[in-house]
Amino acid sequence: MRQTIGKLFGIAANRRALLILAGVLVSIYGIAVLLYVQSIPDLGIRSVFSTTIKGDLRIHHGVAPPDGSEAVEVGDIPIRIWPDLLNAPYQIREHLSKFPEKAFDWAQWDAASKQRLIRVRFQDPAGEFEECWCYLGALPPEELVPSILWFILKFMLFSVGALVLWKRPTDKAAAQFFLLCIVTLGAYMGGYHWSHITRLPILLLVFMVCSVLLPVVTLHFYLIFPRRKPIVERHPRLTFAAIYGIPLAFLLVMIGVYLRVRELVYAPAPPVETLASLDLLRNVIVTYLGVAGIWYLGSIVALVYSLWTVSNPTEHNQVKWILFGAVLALVPLSFSFYLVLWDPNAFGAGAATWPMFAASACITVAFAISITRYRLMELDKILTSGMTYFLISFLAGLAYYAILFVGTLMFNATPKLSEALAVSTTALLLMLVLDLARTRLKKVLDRRFSRQKSQLDQTLQRLGQAIEQLVDPIALAQKFLQATSDLLGVARGAVYLRQGEPPLYVLATSLGQPPELAELAEGCPLIEATQNGKIVLARGRSVPWSPAQRQLEYLRGGIAQPLAQNGRLLALLILGPKEPPYRQEDLDLLAAFAQITVLALESAAGHRTIEDLNKDIQGKVEKISEQQRRIFALQSQLRRQSEPFTPKSDFSADGKAADGKAVDGKPVDGKAGDAYEMVGRAVTVSSGGIVGSGPAVQHLLNLVRKVAATDAVVFIRGESGTGKELLARAVHETSPRAAKPFVKVHCAALSASLLESELFGHVKGAFTGAHRDKIGRFELANGGTLFLDEIGDISLEVQTKLLRVLQEKTIERVGSSESLAVDVRILAATHQDIEELIREGRFREDLFYRLNVFPIRVPPLRERIEDIPELALHFVREAAERCKKQVTRIEDDVLPLLKGHPWPGNIRQLENVIERAVVITEGDAITEHELPEEFFDLNGEGRPGASVPRINEAVFEFAEGAARVKSPVTSWRMQRERLEREQLVRALAAASGNKAEAARALGVARSTLVSRLKKLGLG
Repeated sequence: MRQTIGKLFGIAANRRALLILAGVLVSIYGIAVLLYVQSIPDLGIRSVFSTTIKGDLRIHHGVAPPDGSEAVEVGDIPIRIWPDLLNAPYQIREHLSKFPEKAFDWAQWDAASKQRLIRVRFQDPAGEFEECWCYLGALPPEELVPSILWFILKFMLFSVGALVLWKRPTDKAAAQFFLLCIVTLGAYMGGYHWSHITRLPILLLVFMVCSVLLPVVTLHFYLIFPRRKPIVERHPRLTFAAIYGIPLAFLLVMIGVYLRVRELVYAPAPPVETLASLDLLRNVIVTYLGVAGIWYLGSIVALVYSLWTVSNPTEHNQVKWILFGAVLALVPLSFSFYLVLWDPNAFGAGAATWPMFAASACITVAFAISITRYRLMELDKILTSGMTYFLISFLAGLAYYAILFVGTLMFNATPKLSEALAVSTTALLLMLVLDLARTRLKKVLDRRFSRQKSQLDQTLQRLGQAIEQLVDPIALAQKFLQATSDLLGVARGAVYLRQGEPPLYVLATSLGQPPELAELAEGCPLIEATQNGKIVLARGRSVPWSPAQRQLEYLRGGIAQPLAQNGRLLALLILGPKEPPYRQEDLDLLAAFAQITVLALESAAGHRTIEDLNKDIQGKVEKISEQQRRIFALQSQLRRQSEPFTPKSDFSADGKAADGKAVDGKPVDGKAGDAYEMVGRAVTVSSGGIVGSGPAVQHLLNLVRKVAATDAVVFIRGESGTGKELLARAVHETSPRAAKPFVKVHCAALSASLLESELFGHVKGAFTGAHRDKIGRFELANGGTLFLDEIGDISLEVQTKLLRVLQEKTIERVGSSESLAVDVRILAATHQDIEELIREGRFREDLFYRLNVFPIRVPPLRERIEDIPELALHFVREAAERCKKQVTRIEDDVLPLLKGHPWPGNIRQLENVIERAVVITEGDAITEHELPEEFFDLNGEGRPGASVPRINEAVFEFAEGAARVKSPVTSWRMQRERLEREQLVRALAAASGNKAEAARALGVARSTLVSRLKKLGLG
């Protein structure tokens, strides 16, 4: 593993070195382009792959060429093809430099401007030959300004990319971002002056490589930023081969055709052959511009996909701004593309210069916003304060340099590039010298005041950490001690916090060896001396010691700093001796820090008071909520009592109607198996007898409402006794099949052979005892609903046949080969772990997936304790009606016991407990007398994993309610009160008699604790 990691870092380091080298070379390339183009001779003639004159010619006198004019002769050089027009100024300058004194009829000297004038002959669109005289000089400064500004702008982003790559060489996104900066810098610097660098192959070839790679590198970056796209995850090699292959093929063709054109120009070759090669080069470039446009649109699509899928807010904002810049850049890019296709001469004359600058500025600004505001490339994790200062200074210097450079060019009467460079460079050097002097002065001042500054910085830092612990005085004391010891370089210390009334100062935390005394009482010398906020310092042996200093020495302290507020000592800080001894600035800083800590302690005390009040209010709100739930349960019971009781007939697994009566006037005979039609009451919304108003029940009824309108198979899972059958009935009664039969089969109650006969029916003579035909449950439920309870207990043979029924909607009676079509909705239920049965081979996996279309989990009763009061009252009403007794309510003392029980038998167990209580009660209410003994088990046997519960408000509420009734379980009551009394005594002893601290330790309000103390005789 270590070797693999080392190899990865080695590859990353090599890649980083290559990219940094490429970045340095492309920066040199940009500067070389600027230096080269400002030195070339220029007449102002612009054209693209033709001899058509375009651009603002620098005319001194003569006829200005109208649009569409063709150059015929420049100086004494005839113009046949476009390369002749590009080479003419260079050839003229060389000719004039060789013969400076010779007079030519095609060249003149302008004494006013001190420049050469060259004759340019052209043929206008009408076919007339005209001429004009143009200045031969350097490139105009206004043509250099966009490229210089863009170079400075892009170099800032380039610097950020280099910094991120240097710090994170293994980050592929950082490497791709820096590669994007490299090709962007090379493409735009060469693109601004591509016609001027055509004669220099090395400059033009770098431009061609960068410009061809720019769209593909951009698309590559957006495919992996901010996350790798799915197509890259699935097919990385194929994806990158596709997006890189076509551009690289075009690049090779371009380079080959360009080299062929140079060979033909300098051969020289016939113009026809050269023109053919130029046309081929132009067509290749125009075609690739279309490919580049498609690649750019692909980049926008990748950004849109990232914006749609990314969930991180920071990354979402990064993508949003970059996408905004890319879409905004489409406008100037489209205009430039239009010029290339329909007005190439205007493109060559520089009409696309500022649009391209605008497009680049849009994308650069978008990246800058994403970097500065939304942590693009996580630059904030890399920059230190010194590096940030350096970058700010560097970028500010570049901006200052650009402003001076452009200002010199724009406002000078006779602008010269050399003068602008000299002025701006001199100003930049002067600024650097001043900054260097300022840095030197700052270092001198820092050395002079470094101690005070360092102490103040550390104090503020520790202060921020301490304020975070306002709610905990002990944690605040620990932070305070740690901060002061680190600040002053002390290895030992302690903090005593005030507790109780009369006050006792208890050791809260210590550093190093603990002091001899764990408590300091009011009246001891050290407390008396610091009561008014005065510091106590240990003195030398030659000075008489005060009692406070002697006690400080006994505690091995060198200084005692009080934390007092309005003459009230809140805490005492003791720090050990230090070398050199404490100075006045140490005491001042310590005092300032102590005052801020005092405010934090006061705030902590206020916060604790508010917390106590909040707990008290919360307890009262919970009691009110409990009363509201009981009222709602009573209202539900009253509504149920007012509704007529009309039980619906259905079929169970034994073949009889649930009410035991005849259906449609025919007797029900489970053995006969005759077909009967169920009579049901159509309903739109039904709870199926489910009782409860808690969130779990509401969630179940919401699922029932959603699935009932469909014929989807419902798979109900849950523990025994949770009401799975009621839920199935609710699905049926709410569905469009409510008027049709609801047939239920308890699969666990029947053997495999009998279950098959019950489900599918049989024909006479199918097996021993089959004396006549029998209709199965599927036929009985035709058009309605079939509920298969405990389906996990059926045999594999029956599972196979059941799977066929679910797939084909047909059945075959036992002993018959005739297929019968049935229209039955299946509802299934089980309490078993079906997945475990599948692993054991006892349940078919394909049948499970057929049944598990719409799974519903019925929660056990212990997960819906808020419904226990309503369920208990419902069962009280039903049991009282069956037993002919006038039991109408449940005592308040019983409800906490019912809620605290684990109910392993769930609702069925609760129903049995309530029915037992109704049977044995002699009054009109159920009390704790009628509950089984398991509800009063002190050892926790009736509550798995439980022991004596922690005393809280619910226990107090229960105890207060239980005290109002004379319980027959006196031993339980006495044992309970004894345990509660012992727990309260222990809590008070641990809190040194402080009731507020004891209440916090027990998790109850102080008022509740005081009330219980009085009731237990501990007041």
